[in-house]
Amino acid sequence: MLRTSLLLALTSTGCWAPPLGSLDDSGVDAGQVQADAGPGPDGGALEPFDAGSWQWVPIAGSQCGSGATAGIGLNRGPATDELVLFLQGGGACWNSGTCVPSFSQFGPLCDYGNVCLVDNVGGTQPTGVHVRDSDPYPVDGGGAFPGDLQVIGPSLVFSRGATTNPFRRASFVYVPYCTGDLHSGAADRTLPYQPVAFGPIETYTMHFRGATNLDAYLGYLKAQYPDLKRIWLTGVSGGAFGAGLNFDRVQRAFPDAEVSLLSDSGPLMDTPHFAQWRDEWAMQLPVGCATCDAGFPQIMEHLATTWPDRRLALLSYEDDQVISWFFYAAPGLANFVTPPYATFRANLEQLEGRYDAHPNTRYFVVPGNQHVLFGNYGAVLADGGVTAPMPSRDGGTTLKAWVDAWATGDDAGWHSQR
Repeated sequence: MLRTSLLLALTSTGCWAPPLGSLDDSGVDAGQVQADAGPGPDGGALEPFDAGSWQWVPIAGSQCGSGATAGIGLNRGPATDELVLFLQGGGACWNSGTCVPSFSQFGPLCDYGNVCLVDNVGGTQPTGVHVRDSDPYPVDGGGAFPGDLQVIGPSLVFSRGATTNPFRRASFVYVPYCTGDLHSGAADRTLPYQPVAFGPIETYTMHFRGATNLDAYLGYLKAQYPDLKRIWLTGVSGGAFGAGLNFDRVQRAFPDAEVSLLSDSGPLMDTPHFAQWRDEWAMQLPVGCATCDAGFPQIMEHLATTWPDRRLALLSYEDDQVISWFFYAAPGLANFVTPPYATFRANLEQLEGRYDAHPNTRYFVVPGNQHVLFGNYGAVLADGGVTAPMPSRDGGTTLKAWVDAWATGDDAGWHSQR
């Protein structure tokens, strides 16, 4: 169960983890996705999710880990002053063993040794999605993008036909993840690796360009949507961390818009990896924060106090198996099989205390060791029905009601749930 969940969490692209292999059977091909040079937004009637209504927009100057051009997916809505900005998740990587495992250095499941029999994320496979792909998001809208759409498509968030969806009139922006840096980096690093046993050591230039990519995407969106009044900034897993780390950037790019943050399974809490991630990625921290280089909790505090009239929300399981392993496990298989849940839970409780100290920060935490909740907001089924939303621990509300209250500014329905 844990092995499968970690694989899905690190390689899935949307609101929940699909069955293994489902992306290969999506039935969507590149011909159903338009490659768009970027005309202005246009109106139109509400409609259900349709892969053909999405456009792939390559953005000049953006880079995936391999150096290939990246871009965004765009689904234009009737309202030109509202935007849902969704950041894809998919793990993270920061050295040769995690970005380019090889016969000289495999990943943490093999304790970074030079012999590894674990053909898995963290073993012989990178711990960040698409970081070794030569061109995961080609300019024609093919590659990984059609499969990405199949993952996020069923979410009620992206349904234009559901009158109960507060996001239905907004334009939807999908930010793919191929830089391995929690969407926060601005550095190029040369990593040694050995592609063939007993062969020569070669090098791979890893482009940790998540933050600089987002700057380019925001520049494009500012030209397309000059009158934005509301931005819902969200993401799952690595994308949730990216949403938190870039909240300040998005808000400053659109000073006249109200930006609201929903972080699904991206808790900004202490981890011993922080200093290494910060330095290796050249992590771009919020403007004017003197303490943010000390750790994720300091970043969270800065956002809460710098933007006291903005709503910052967190979704999490109380024993998230993926973040427990990523943040706190020592190298080796033992901690992969049995992640340090107690350490995760203790740090999550400390983070909840920080949220409790501010009127604009709230959380929705539920029992369990799964990873990513947003699929439980509601999903449109093949027969047109919609799945029931996840209830809170006490049964007094649901994830959908709570997220809707966050989205609409309804303080009466938006209280921390534990």
